[in-house]
Amino acid sequence: MVHPMSQSELLGVSEAAELVGVSIATIKRAAIAGRLPVARKLPGATGAYLFRRADVEALRAERAA
Repeated sequence: MVHPMSQSELLGVSEAAELVGVSIATIKRAAIAGRLPVARKLPGATGAYLFRRADVEALRAERAA
């Protein structure tokens, strides 16, 4: 049985930026370039991107290497 993601596992752009230690613009560029997978995009033209915590932590580790 597949369990839906809990809200605590999803991070918004600003939370992801803080966790990685980069700007919001850097997180958005990483998402657009495909370096940070987008878990969900909220509806609408300006809908927020949501990321899985594990993916954000992987990006942080990649940048620290």
